[in-house]
Amino acid sequence: MKVFYAVIFGALVLMQAACIEHRQLINFDVGPPFDSLAGAFHHPTLRIQYDDLLAITVLSQIADPKATAPFQAAATPGAGAGGVVEPTYLVDVHGCVNLPMAGRVRVVGLTTQEARDTITRYIEPYLKNPIVNVKLANFRFSVLGEVNKAGTYTVPYERVSILEALSMAGDVAKYGNRENILIIRQTDGRRQYGRINLHRRDVFQSPYFYIQQGDIIYVEPLKAKVGETADVTTKYLQWALPIISALGLLVTLVTATK
Repeated sequence: MKVFYAVIFGALVLMQAACIEHRQLINFDVGPPFDSLAGAFHHPTLRIQYDDLLAITVLSQIADPKATAPFQAAATPGAGAGGVVEPTYLVDVHGCVNLPMAGRVRVVGLTTQEARDTITRYIEPYLKNPIVNVKLANFRFSVLGEVNKAGTYTVPYERVSILEALSMAGDVAKYGNRENILIIRQTDGRRQYGRINLHRRDVFQSPYFYIQQGDIIYVEPLKAKVGETADVTTKYLQWALPIISALGLLVTLVTATK
C-alpha cells in the first residue's frame, strides 16, 4: 500500500507541475493604471553600425536625371517599402559608405539624420542643391526561446517595439516566461543586457521597450513546465489515475476481506 500511495502522490505532483496559472498568460496586469502612465514615451536614438545597409537616395532640385545617375548606378539595388527598388550602400569595416564622386564617407555612429547632413556636405561640390534621404534598409533582430516562430527578422523601418517583435515571432508560447524576457544589445562594441516584464503596465517606459538594430530577444521557459514532454505526461496521467485509483480500491477491499 505504501507503494500505491507513493505512486498517487507522484502523479499528483506531476499534474500540478503541468498546470499553468491564468495570470501567467496575461500581459499588463501589474502596476499603476494606464491613465497615470500617460505621456510621451522615450524612443532611443538609433545609430548606424558596421555592416548596416543604408538606403541612400540622392536627388537634385534641378530636374536632371543625368546629374544623379552615378549615385543610382554605384549602389546595390534593394527592395524598399512597398516593393520600390532603392539603392543601398553597405557600411564597411571602417564605418564608411563609398559614394560616387564624394568617395568614402564615414557614417558609423551617426543617426540617419546626421548621416544625411554629412553626405549632403560631401556631394554639394558636385551636385547643385542636392536632396539626400538616408534610412536603414536592414533593421534586423532575433527572437529565441519560448516563442511560436523563433528566428531572425529584417524590417524596412527603424522603429520596432518589443511587442511588435514578439508579434512577428508568433507571440510568446504558452510555456514562455513573460516576467523575465532578456534583451541582449550590442552598443559601441559593448554588450548590454536588459529585462522586460510583460505583466507590468510600466513596460512602455522601459529603455528596452523599443528594440535596436541587432538586438537578441530571449524568452525563457516557465519553471513549472519545460518543453512539450509534460503535455504527453499530462495526457497519460488523465487516463492512468482512474485506473490506479480503481486498482487501489480493489487492493484495499481484498486486503480487508482477509
